[in-house]
Amino acid sequence: MLMQIFNYIMLIYRHLIFSIIFITLSSCNSFKGTTISEDSLEILIVSRENIDNKNLEKFKRHFFLPQVTIPETEMTGDLYNIFDLTFIDFNDFTEYFHGYQNIVFLSPGSSYSITEKADKWHPSQVVLNFMIDTLSNEKDIQIMSKKLINEIKEKEVSRRIKKYKNGEKAEIRQFLKKNFDLSISLSNNFSIVDTINNFLDLRRDFDKGTYRLIISKISGNYITRNEIINEVNEISKNNIYSDTEGAFANIDDINANVYISKLTDENNIFEIRGLWKMYNDPAPMGGPILSYVINDKKYRHAVIFIFYIFAPGEDKADHLIEAEAIGKSLFTN
Repeated sequence: MLMQIFNYIMLIYRHLIFSIIFITLSSCNSFKGTTISEDSLEILIVSRENIDNKNLEKFKRHFFLPQVTIPETEMTGDLYNIFDLTFIDFNDFTEYFHGYQNIVFLSPGSSYSITEKADKWHPSQVVLNFMIDTLSNEKDIQIMSKKLINEIKEKEVSRRIKKYKNGEKAEIRQFLKKNFDLSISLSNNFSIVDTINNFLDLRRDFDKGTYRLIISKISGNYITRNEIINEVNEISKNNIYSDTEGAFANIDDINANVYISKLTDENNIFEIRGLWKMYNDPAPMGGPILSYVINDKKYRHAVIFIFYIFAPGEDKADHLIEAEAIGKSLFTN
């Protein structure tokens, strides 16, 4: 009788232990690979066992996409990667790692190639095969590594554009359509600061900072460096200011670089990256600024998009990608 009671208790005990283990493992989504990582700017690089160590080290040196522009780089000259990188061997690639947003498998081959894997663990994942030419020199590895990391960045920008499509407040959507005949991918955290004809000023506050976003129609076409900088500064001076009387925001082209690039061969879309600074204010205020100028040659006017980032003390990588996705959604939606 005692033995039967003991066996019955042990059976209950075993069931209890099994239930606890099952519940614990089920809750560990990252271990089981059932949940995608919340950090979409992480890249897991998985190297095959037969890849040459020298080529792997060259790849590590050049698989880098700098944050442009951020105060830390302009002040110190140090470069910071947009992405956080984790390197592992293929033999260590277990279910634990299936939740990474971006995964790259490195392998040696007779030529370079970048292909997308058909089998993914999550629909929104980016999983790529990158084959390194075993006979190539370091310059080739540098070029192809840059191409690979830029492809991942563009996929992340596209992912965010799709994520926030039709996410903006109705009044923003209606104003953009009526005054600019444009659409934008924007979260509903943005609110209108001001609207007048052909001018839209938006703001989003978050825990440690603020975004300001201005879209404006301007007469003429803007192609030269000075024309673009002067227009950005004019709009900034009239709309971005602090509580200090006489303070205003402008591009800081004295202490920082300003990068202007043409995105299309038709000279109709330009990208401007730099730093903005609050002038005439004793408090050091500023941060990255990203702008796009979309020239419409047919109607002899342009649309200018200006995105101001104020996030003191924070890593700027996610903010820069967010600004780029919002800006590019104007002409890729």
